Amino acid sequence: MSYENADWYSDVSLVDDPHAYFDYLRAQGPVVRLPYRGAVAVVGYDETVQLMLDTEHFSEINAVTGGLVELPFAPEGDDIADALEAARGKIDFADQIVAERGHRHADLRSVLSRLFTPSRLKQLQSQLLATAEGLIDEFHADGKVDIVRQYGGPYGALVISDLLGLSDKMRDKCRRLLEGTLPVPMDATKEDMMKNPLVPVGKDLFGLIAKRRLANNPLLRPLQGLLAHEDILNELAQATFPDGSKPSLVDVTGLAAFLFGAGQDTTNRLLANGFKVIATRPDIQAELRANSKRIEDFIEELLRYDGSVKSGGRICQKSTTLGGVEIKAGTPVLMSHMAANRDPRRFPDPHVFDMDRPKLKEHLAFGRGAHTCIGAPLARREVATSIERLLARMGNIRLSEAHHGPEGARRFEYEPTYVLRALKSLHLEFDPL
Repeated sequence: MSYENADWYSDVSLVDDPHAYFDYLRAQGPVVRLPYRGAVAVVGYDETVQLMLDTEHFSEINAVTGGLVELPFAPEGDDIADALEAARGKIDFADQIVAERGHRHADLRSVLSRLFTPSRLKQLQSQLLATAEGLIDEFHADGKVDIVRQYGGPYGALVISDLLGLSDKMRDKCRRLLEGTLPVPMDATKEDMMKNPLVPVGKDLFGLIAKRRLANNPLLRPLQGLLAHEDILNELAQATFPDGSKPSLVDVTGLAAFLFGAGQDTTNRLLANGFKVIATRPDIQAELRANSKRIEDFIEELLRYDGSVKSGGRICQKSTTLGGVEIKAGTPVLMSHMAANRDPRRFPDPHVFDMDRPKLKEHLAFGRGAHTCIGAPLARREVATSIERLLARMGNIRLSEAHHGPEGARRFEYEPTYVLRALKSLHLEFDPL
């Protein structure tokens, strides 16, 4: 197909094979001007690292919307940094932690960090195992499963619920509400996004956290024995920023809801991408069964080869040059983790899945710099635990030809989003073990 006028943000023809599109762009250089929105794409590995680390010339304010960002002012001159920050409240989704910067970002991240300590993740391991086993029990006897709908989606939602210490009733509600959700569909309006199931989840979390704050109010000290909750949400409700100030209820609730949006779907999609490899590569499946220690290498190469995140956004706030291309202040930037991870200058034979690849962990699936994914250690644990348990209970895993076609004529459908590499479904057949 012709990519000359293809629009990354709206052209659904790019969804099934984004790698071919990025190869087309990379053939023109590591930084390429796009034929729409006055944007540039960064598709080289070194240039993407530079972009991620350069907070002087590039802002994360459009991390969610990328090239679709609508500024409420006309950029003028070579430095719009102050104008961007002044307009933050008028820019869609600029209040998300991934779009924040400086002290504000560091403050919010400090609140989240208490959920991802090594001791907390170690405590969570038994729940990861129990959740995996419980979900496998639901379909094990059938000898078939849609790994996206029946395992990955509910698994991600339930794990985040456990991370937040939600009750069984609330975790089941989150599972139901978040089933089949998709962040940032290509044709979604702002109104559509506000109908996202994360909104009612956020309202419930707001109520739970507000009750815990109220219970700790000094004026209610005589009732604290009746009102107090000793749980993770209580820790979040009482969290303070490094300077001792307290985040607002909206801040804390937004962070808790963000975990569902960022953590649930990315884990689901990574698992599906991984089992697509496992089901179509009997040699790899056999190696993972023979030596579970290879699962770690499998995950790192999967993150490079077909990670969950396709792209994020940046906007140039101070005119500069990147990869030999001059970029003016106000220019939106298509930043692609996926493109960088298949740059042949960094990873020879990038379209080959190779678990023996040197320096496996140098991929950019989790980003670099201040915005490196804070949940990366949990994501690795979730996927490793899932692969280990699914392999232990599902023998001879293979694709359903009824759904995906015979070998040599496979069919896969991907969700129409520019953010995630998201299979709509992955139907597997297996021999119950």
